[in-house]
Amino acid sequence: MDKKPALPRTRLVSVRLTAWYCGLFALSLAVLFGFVYWTLDGTLRKANAELLHSKVKELADTYMDAGIPEIRWDASQKRSDEFLIRLSDAQNHTLFSSLPDADAQGPGALKALEARAIAPNERLFSVNVENGGAFDFANTRLKNGFLLQIGRNASRKRVLLEHFVESCLAVTFPVLLLALAGGALMANRALRPLSDLNATVQNIVATGKLDARISPENTVGELRELVISFDQMLEKIEGLVKGMRGVLDNVAHDLRTPITRLRGIAELALRNPKDLPGSQEALADCVEESERVITMLNTLMDISEAETGAMKLNLTRVDVTKLAGQLTEFYAEAAVDQGVAISLSSDGRCETIADENRLRQAVGNLLDNAVKYTPAGGRVDVAVTQAAGQVILQVRDSGIGIPPEDLPRVWERLFRGDKSRSQRGLGLGLSLVRAVALAHGGECRVLSQQGNGSEFTLRIPQLV
Repeated sequence: MDKKPALPRTRLVSVRLTAWYCGLFALSLAVLFGFVYWTLDGTLRKANAELLHSKVKELADTYMDAGIPEIRWDASQKRSDEFLIRLSDAQNHTLFSSLPDADAQGPGALKALEARAIAPNERLFSVNVENGGAFDFANTRLKNGFLLQIGRNASRKRVLLEHFVESCLAVTFPVLLLALAGGALMANRALRPLSDLNATVQNIVATGKLDARISPENTVGELRELVISFDQMLEKIEGLVKGMRGVLDNVAHDLRTPITRLRGIAELALRNPKDLPGSQEALADCVEESERVITMLNTLMDISEAETGAMKLNLTRVDVTKLAGQLTEFYAEAAVDQGVAISLSSDGRCETIADENRLRQAVGNLLDNAVKYTPAGGRVDVAVTQAAGQVILQVRDSGIGIPPEDLPRVWERLFRGDKSRSQRGLGLGLSLVRAVALAHGGECRVLSQQGNGSEFTLRIPQLV
């Protein structure tokens, strides 16, 4: 049986966000309705208590001034039609009572009052009626010991609260539907960049094309930053993949020549098996070409290790001035043979913590390039200084310079400009210089004008 396709992860997140939104909205609505209900109930209780206390005080004053007849007259004039009035003696025997005409629960409330014991200093209380109703009462003890009680049916308050609850329930369902629709809309809108992101990733996985991008126009905040970062990551990956392809093409091209040469030398030696001197010369040529291939591969591995942060450094205290002097002397003979003057200037002893062999490789490559591409009559100047916590080594030459279109690519692996192809080399020297600088936490820069020479600057942190 075929399995049903799984719901996309972004869709699951959208459903969860919508559910959370609706749940929080419903909880907030319940808290709001509960608070309003509690406030309304308290307000009605307070208002009813104030009304009962006011009425019982008014009738108590009336009784003290004119006695029961005035209270009876007040009741007969319907001035107190909504109230139950009762006057009892000290033994709780009813002396006078007036029941609301429109309230059928009045007799039951009066009967409950006559059967109820009155606690001392009790001023406000409620009594339940047999048919489920309730009355709120306020009473006061008169100076002659009699008890005056005023009551009011609590059903009005209950009915008002019930209407409030019914209104809340009637409003809740459509509001929750609106919240559900709004939550779904907001979740889908908020997660649209993630859906586009997922679609882009799936397209890349399916086609292998890394040129797909996501537009950040309809996104804001953190999602916009995520989309921009993802596009930047794709650009970086695309650049790395193109670089890897270029490196592989260049490696294949550069390996083809020595391997073809190795094969040709071996075939030539096999054709003349009795020519011992020729065979020995062929073997020497094979060793030389093998060394060239091994050097290329080792340099490529060194560059890769440095760029990934995996290059192992044997850190020691290094005097860069001394190191540059040794290399200048080493290349002086080749420079003289080529008719190039080479010089060294420094601020004195410039020390740092570095891998001396790696640093020697980097400086040696800079000097080798400077001498190699400087014509007869030119000069190469090496300067070692220290400033702002860095050791700075500069190599200036008056050579052929670098074309503007090639200048951004001089640090790339196996890149060789048109004018440099006439010289023997692997196209890895400057890439190794940059890799060594990065491995030491430094940097390297180049300034050049075609026909006016170049200036390479290597900066290494002065960790001493």
